[in-house]
Parts: sequence; C-alpha cells; structure tokens
Amino acid sequence: MVRGCSDMPEAVLEEIFSWLPPDSLISFKCVSKSWYGLIKSLVKNSIFVNKHLRNINNKLLSSATNLVFCCHRPGYCPDPRLEFLGPFELYSMLTIFNDDNTSDRLNYVSEDFDLPIPSAELDMASVLGSHCNGIICIADYYQTVMLCNPAIKECRTLPKPCLSNDGFVVLGAGFCYDSRANDYKVIRFGIDRFLPDRIENPKPRADMYSMGSDSWREIEIHLEFNRFPSRDKQVFCNGVFYWSMWARKYFIISFDVFGEVFRNIPLPDSLQFDRLKLAVWNESVALFSYPENRGVSISISIEVWVLDDCHGGVKGSCFWIKKLVVGPLVNIVTPWTFWKSDELLLEGIDGGLVSYNLDSQLLRNLTVSEFGRIGRWDFSYVKTLVSVEGNRGSLCFAIHQ
Repeated sequence: MVRGCSDMPEAVLEEIFSWLPPDSLISFKCVSKSWYGLIKSLVKNSIFVNKHLRNINNKLLSSATNLVFCCHRPGYCPDPRLEFLGPFELYSMLTIFNDDNTSDRLNYVSEDFDLPIPSAELDMASVLGSHCNGIICIADYYQTVMLCNPAIKECRTLPKPCLSNDGFVVLGAGFCYDSRANDYKVIRFGIDRFLPDRIENPKPRADMYSMGSDSWREIEIHLEFNRFPSRDKQVFCNGVFYWSMWARKYFIISFDVFGEVFRNIPLPDSLQFDRLKLAVWNESVALFSYPENRGVSISISIEVWVLDDCHGGVKGSCFWIKKLVVGPLVNIVTPWTFWKSDELLLEGIDGGLVSYNLDSQLLRNLTVSEFGRIGRWDFSYVKTLVSVEGNRGSLCFAIHQ
C-alpha cells in the first residue's frame, strides 16, 4: 500500500474516497503520484470496492434516484421477420433528487448515457439493458452478450453462448447477482427462429452464464408458446426475473435464479384494462393495468396490482392483490415506474415525464421531452467501481438492481 498522502493519514483518505462517486475518485488520481498509486490500488481491492458500493448505495438511496432509459433507434434489421421486435439502445440517465419540495417542479438532472461498447461487436440492436451493482448487461438477438461499467469505462464481451446456432433467437435476457452461489449470472431464453414446423408452437430454450466459471450451460425451460412472442418489459425482484410478453395477449414468465426454474405467472382474473406493464414497488412485483391512449387528451385510470410471493410458497399458489387505483388523470399516456415508494413516474401526451405522489395526489412535471416515447426499457442505476473483469463474482453483493 502506498504511504500517506499529503499530511492526511492513509486510513482517513480511504474512508473519504469510499464515499466519492467513481468519476470523482478516478479524477483525483491526477492530484499527485501518491494519490495516483493509492487510488489505483484501492479500485483493485475487493474490500474497498465492497465498502464503496455500500456507501454509494446508502448515499444514493437517501439523496437521489438514477433511472436509465432506452430509446428507439431506427436502423437496418438483418432479418425482416424480426423487425416487429424493434431496435433499442441505451439513451439517457435521469437523476431525480429525493427532497421535500412541494412545488410543481422536481429537482432533477438529465444527461447523455454512453456505454463503452464497440458498435461492431453487436450483430444488431440490443435486446435489453439489465443492471446489477453498476454493471450493465447488453445482449443482442443471437449470440453476443456484453458487460459494461460506464462509470469506470470498462466493457467485456462474454464467451460465445452454448445456444448460438443460426436458428436460435433471444426473446429475453437478464443479469443479476446470485447471493447464494456468490456469483454473477446472465440468463437468456428464446426460441428457434421461424422454422416451418414451429411457427404455431415454437420450442423455447434457455442458457445461463456464470462469471465464476466464465462459461455457459443450457438449462431446462418447461414452457409452451402458442406463437412467436415479443417481449415487453423485464424486472428483477427478490432473486426472481419477470418478463411480460405478448403473443395475441399478455402473459408473464418468471425465472427463479436460486432454483433455476422458469414458470408462467397467471394474470389477475379481473383486470379492467388491456394494457399491462411490470414494475417493482416496495420490494414486490407490481403490475400496472391501464387503457390505451394514443396521445389524445382523455382521462385514464391506472390499476396497481402486487404479486404474492409465489416462488417462496407452494407451486401455483401465487395470486395478485389490487392495491390501489391511480386517477383518473388527464393528459397521461402510460405509467413507467416507481422512483420512490410514494412517487410514480408517468409519461404525458406531450412526451414529457410527470411524477405523481400517491399520498398527496400532487402531479409534478419534469420539463424534459427527450425521454418521451422512449420504448420499453428503463431500470434504476448506480455508479460503482465494480469491474466487469473482477474476481469472477467475488467482488460484491447484490444491493441495488
């Protein structure tokens, strides 16, 4: 370890550094040779990286919420039969500050969100962005999966998946930390692409990557699709992935990371509206049910359902509980996500974002329009020092996803 920097004890500097944002910490390497050496050694130290992750999460959760949005990118699709899936890319990050401001405006910052991804690495636009502990996973429809940490400008292409033949198309993917196995994992599932005998009954397949072994393996998936489905939105909650899918009607697929089991999750029996979207609310899976609004000035109501812990109980025993109905609200197109336990982010007919407080019913505008019509993906994000190369899963634990 490098000797004391300036007149301040090294232990004190380490404590201060553990609370700094990654970009600030990295920039401080230019202060002096001793700071350069100290910081260089700290960012490679798993104990320090863990401590920094805990501190940054605690600080962020009490002060602000970071949301990364993905926006539609027109472009060439190499397979015309897949154009309806739509190309998407990471677009911008929105930071909303957790204050007690009661005015009709929120304190926030929006900024471009660039990933250090060589465009030639992906066969086509990404399927999704999935986040865990500062690392973002990007997967294309076929065989390329990349892990990136934008805060420290690291990017790595994972080994070729075991399901990477010409006929396999990825429908959904997710990246998470398995606390029981102390390992980062990537999960993908999909079907064989439009084979003549599988158009009506495509066969799903799935594989999983382990950072600990740096390898892929095929895993079982006992599900049936009546037709080729398209994915809508994915969330991760309490060790389980959930994907909302569409094939003439909505359905939900889940994957228990600990048990490595895929399941179909039944929808509520008495849904009032035909549009659905998944979210996470108070550490539970939530489902928005709302009517379609094609940008006209009408009032809509939004049902909020919460899923019972079906993965922790008897198989097939899960059920939905309708917790509340938001609205009716005027000039709202769609709900997006809960950015606080009592604040719901909505999209207005003008493409701007609006925050709705569940208790006061106060609507507050975010005067940004670049997030409007943003497509299907959004996720919370935190800047960390966790390396995509690091000790194959031993660097940190799941805190913020």
